[in-house]
Amino acid sequence: MKSLIVENVSKRYWIPRAEAETPRVETRLARLKRTLTLPLTREILNARELWALRDAAFDVDQGTVLGVIGSNGAGKSTLLKIIARVIAPTSGRIRGHGRVVSLLELGAGFDDEATALENIYMNAAINGIPRAVVQRRLDDIVTFAEISEHLNTPLQYFSSGMYLRLAFSVAINMEPSLLLADEILAVGDLAFQERCLQKVRELARDTGLTVLFVSHDMEAVSRICDRVIWLKEGALHRDGSPEEVVTEYQNAAWDTLTVAPGYKGTSHAAKYGEIVDVKLLTMDGREIGSPPRSEDVFLRIRFRTRRAKARARCAIDLMTKGVLVFRSAQPELVPVAADMAYEALVRLPANLLAETTYTVNVSIMLIRGEGEEHALVVNKAIAFLVYGEQGVTAEDGRHRTGVVNPTLEWTLQTEPDAVRV
Repeated sequence: MKSLIVENVSKRYWIPRAEAETPRVETRLARLKRTLTLPLTREILNARELWALRDAAFDVDQGTVLGVIGSNGAGKSTLLKIIARVIAPTSGRIRGHGRVVSLLELGAGFDDEATALENIYMNAAINGIPRAVVQRRLDDIVTFAEISEHLNTPLQYFSSGMYLRLAFSVAINMEPSLLLADEILAVGDLAFQERCLQKVRELARDTGLTVLFVSHDMEAVSRICDRVIWLKEGALHRDGSPEEVVTEYQNAAWDTLTVAPGYKGTSHAAKYGEIVDVKLLTMDGREIGSPPRSEDVFLRIRFRTRRAKARARCAIDLMTKGVLVFRSAQPELVPVAADMAYEALVRLPANLLAETTYTVNVSIMLIRGEGEEHALVVNKAIAFLVYGEQGVTAEDGRHRTGVVNPTLEWTLQTEPDAVRV
């Protein structure tokens, strides 16, 4: 039995070109007029056409865990939002039956100032779940989320780990027929990931739950999914077993290198080297998709040299929400031989990063002879979500953090020469 049928679904956006962009300061009325008149004045605004999805077509059997992979901008989240009816398709249609519950963003639909219990009922109402269903499943929700002691605590005091547990528990216990998960199952500590995985498999086997799982964590996709589709530039590129599709996707990702401009011989940089792998590692060498905030982790860069001896310097740019958090580079150039494999490690210390999503741009500068420079660059080589402690945060901690959230050493003492009244 087919749980979901996607029939030639496309989504088109009209993007104003640079010369047609609106001014920074704009009233709400002007913005509303511009939005409503955009389809009728494309030639005036000189807007360009952007297809986020192009004729995506596939079906999913009941009880299948389907992985959806692809590079940033491939259309993965757009597909899930269309299925969840958050946005409407430009063309095509989607057919299915049963209740659709979505986990498109951590804690989406939650109110920080409301208690966990209030948020359970509110989130269920947003998803169209009757109150009677919530009351019947409330004990299971609380037990799975492990929040029985904090049921009446406002969510603003929850850590990201507790947010995650509650969001997943609410979604999975609302008796869904189709669960849409965007990155959610690949974050949290290993114990929580295993519990989620077991729960998903159990529901798929016993109740016929169908899951669409979007993730950049290929290890998680391989473990969780029965089948994987690969979206490329908005179109369905491959559809098959996790082993075959994930392997082909990873090979293709490293075959295409984005080379930094401005260096001599840039267009031939791949002749002298190749970045083959970028991963996050625990202190004991295990590959992970999401690091805990409280532990040191390593970013590992594997690369190969070709043809000639050179000197190499590796660097990373850590980004979040389009902001450069920091750049770190090897302090010195290191000699490397021709036709050899190398591995560079950089440590990301504990209690430095915030509980948010980061991307990493990786670059390797190869310098030959008297200074001939060749740059290997992979933008957005890896993306990961940092998660925090699995408990209630301090009252002043909340969720208001910057691009980093370091734990610094503080002292408070009486000023020696202060005059006491």
